[in-house]
Amino acid sequence: MIRYQLALLAHSQRWLPPLLAYVIMLGVLYSDPGSEARPLFGVSAGALTVVACWLAIALIDAEDPTQRLITRVHAGGLSTVITGIVAAIGLCCAVLMVVPLLWAALVHTGFTAAVLVDGVLAHSACAAAGVAIGLPCSRLVLPRIGYTVLTALAALGVVLLTRWVPVVNPMLRALLGTGSRSAVVLGLLGGVALLALSAAGTGWWVRRRG
Repeated sequence: MIRYQLALLAHSQRWLPPLLAYVIMLGVLYSDPGSEARPLFGVSAGALTVVACWLAIALIDAEDPTQRLITRVHAGGLSTVITGIVAAIGLCCAVLMVVPLLWAALVHTGFTAAVLVDGVLAHSACAAAGVAIGLPCSRLVLPRIGYTVLTALAALGVVLLTRWVPVVNPMLRALLGTGSRSAVVLGLLGGVALLALSAAGTGWWVRRRG
């Protein structure tokens, strides 16, 4: 199922716009070798939230309802399909996460193991949050692209910009400022919890509607 989802995403070519935007952003962001890596990780991790959400929606919406039903039957259940989607996007985000981490390690000064750990945790948390937003904003729940765009933008705005939502914003603020690593760890736990809740809720909605 993971191989199928990756092949479906690659064939659809819907990964190209977010990938180009992400690479261009990294080129601008990490162009100064004298800047500290930890605050830069906060920006690139936040961008990965948007990319992960985009990829999740693009992958799910690449199938029409009839094809999705066939996939569900062959997979043996909706849970397998959703797990395959989450795992496929997770692999894509893991590859995208390596780029800023490796770039900072090779170019930027003052790069330590602790900074690397913070970068891995932050990007992983943001990727999980992005996929969590993308699942219910996709055609699995919202049948029209207009509703998808508006809902995804609103959800991303809440997660990225609102302090009282304990998932992404407090963690990114800690990376951009002088926050402790506990905020980063809590951000990862929040992202994983949000992803699990989103996957379960999306599956429940699809079964109820079907």
